[in-house]
Amino acid sequence: MSFKVSSIKRSVTSLVILITTISVALACVVLSFNFILDTHQRLLRQTDDVASFVADNANAFMVYNQADSAERWLKSFKSSPLIKHIHLYRHDPNSESLSFFASYYAEQEAPIPVRFERAKELSQARFTDNYVETARPLMVEDSLQGYVYIRTSRAAYDQAQVFSLAISAAITTASLILSWLMSLWLRRIITQPLDEMVESIQDIARDKQYDTALHEFDLQELDRVADAFNSLLSRIQQHIKRQEQAERQASELNAELELQVKQRTQMLFESNQELQQALASAHQYQNELVQAEKMQSLAKLVSGVAHEVNTPVGLAVTSTSILQDNLLLLKQKFAEKKLTSQEFQRYMTSFDENLALISRNIKRTADLISNFSKLSMDQFSDEDRPVTLSKFWDEAVQNISSRHPELAKVALSAEIPDELTVSIRPGPLHQVIMQLVQNALQHAFANTDKPAIHFDFKFSGSSNDIDQGELELTYSDNGDGIPDDLVKVVFDPFVTTKRSHGAAGLGLHLVYNLVVHALQGQINLVSPTPQGTQFHIKLPVRRVTQSK
Repeated sequence: MSFKVSSIKRSVTSLVILITTISVALACVVLSFNFILDTHQRLLRQTDDVASFVADNANAFMVYNQADSAERWLKSFKSSPLIKHIHLYRHDPNSESLSFFASYYAEQEAPIPVRFERAKELSQARFTDNYVETARPLMVEDSLQGYVYIRTSRAAYDQAQVFSLAISAAITTASLILSWLMSLWLRRIITQPLDEMVESIQDIARDKQYDTALHEFDLQELDRVADAFNSLLSRIQQHIKRQEQAERQASELNAELELQVKQRTQMLFESNQELQQALASAHQYQNELVQAEKMQSLAKLVSGVAHEVNTPVGLAVTSTSILQDNLLLLKQKFAEKKLTSQEFQRYMTSFDENLALISRNIKRTADLISNFSKLSMDQFSDEDRPVTLSKFWDEAVQNISSRHPELAKVALSAEIPDELTVSIRPGPLHQVIMQLVQNALQHAFANTDKPAIHFDFKFSGSSNDIDQGELELTYSDNGDGIPDDLVKVVFDPFVTTKRSHGAAGLGLHLVYNLVVHALQGQINLVSPTPQGTQFHIKLPVRRVTQSK
């Protein structure tokens, strides 16, 4: 750590005064502390001695119950300015209680209430705010007769403090004056030759007479500085000569440099033209790659849609064909009057089974088409509006519960800051929550005894605007988790582990499209987790302050 010194004169004065003052002050503090401590111990010792003396002589009054004699004897302490109050307390061995026996208080001192508990507590003298107090038990052959309680003056201790402070202040003031006079003498010895050196250096710098040398000084330190400065002047002279020579060489090279700059500028212009052409070609190639990628994604999506829809439609067509054949046979046998009741019952059972199969596959086809339509963002055309998340959550849970009664077996919870209101598109956000819950109900809890789903909502403001920031939504469950081979493709379409149970694999793909495209946010799968699945979503929002 470095600091700037204003001048040597003031520094010498300050240093001498500081060292002298600190030394004297420390000595005064030590002496004052010892004096005050000695006074403190002496008052405690005197108080204990008085208490012991009174205790030794008051036993007789207690034994013979001579309270008046005790009062007269205690008045003999009037000659001692130290003693302020003396109380004698009598001990009743039957009730183990104390009673007042006799007392003494000095002139200009008011009587004080009894101090039964204090007399029992005190075993040695102690200082209080205004007095020194102590107590002694009155014993006769190991039998407790009572207590003596004494309060003495602490005036000597307070006077010692004032006296020490006054003496310390006087000594410190005298040391300040003496150190100031000493600093004036030191300043005159040190700074006069230094001023001469500074004046000579200023003359050399002002007149640029670098061939002039400083003379010798009486002080060794200043003489070494003068020698170093003279060496510096010599180097400056050499540097000036080299600089003049370098300037001449620079002027000769300047013309050649200008010619080279013109040549390089022309070459740079030509290279820039070639670079622009290459950049235009790269942009064209990039656009072609983007279009090719879009076509590849579209082809994959169309192929997936065709595969998913083809299965239930094919089953429905097959069942319809079987139904038509059986119906034709039924009509033929009915016309020929060869239809028995057993055959009729068999045909009816076949009709019911085929109609049920057709109904299931048509419903599955309708669900697939509904899921495909959700992939379009056009249906979520609502604008941003203020949404109080706690109320929004209650409405979303009520809506999801009405659609999925099995949700009653799942512990669904959420942690939302009180009265947190943000500006966001509520439609896509509702779909995100619903799709995550539906995906968990369909895939997560096959091997879980106590299924649970938890949502955590948090708002984090930016450094520039505390109301503009991100809504962080964390989804977590305690289910079976996602297989390792599906972690990297979990958001792709038609990725599912329940295809045999009718799942299309579009739930998380829809969630990804809603978060990224509709809400302009980010979604990540937190992996690995100790148990279950966890998604972390960040959505750009603006916090809305509700007026009360």
